[in-house]
Amino acid sequence: MFSNESADIMGLCQASLDQLGVPWRMCRRNMLSVARREGVAVLDRHIGPKQ
Repeated sequence: MFSNESADIMGLCQASLDQLGVPWRMCRRNMLSVARREGVAVLDRHIGPKQ
């Protein structure tokens, strides 16, 4: 989950996820979700697991 009130920052996050091939969806206008197993695995490789 990622949330931010700035449309610019949200757009940067969406564009970055798209470049990595990570599937995402908008839960609300200011909240983005990455929930599919393969998407989470890609984020874990690039960012590291959630601690």
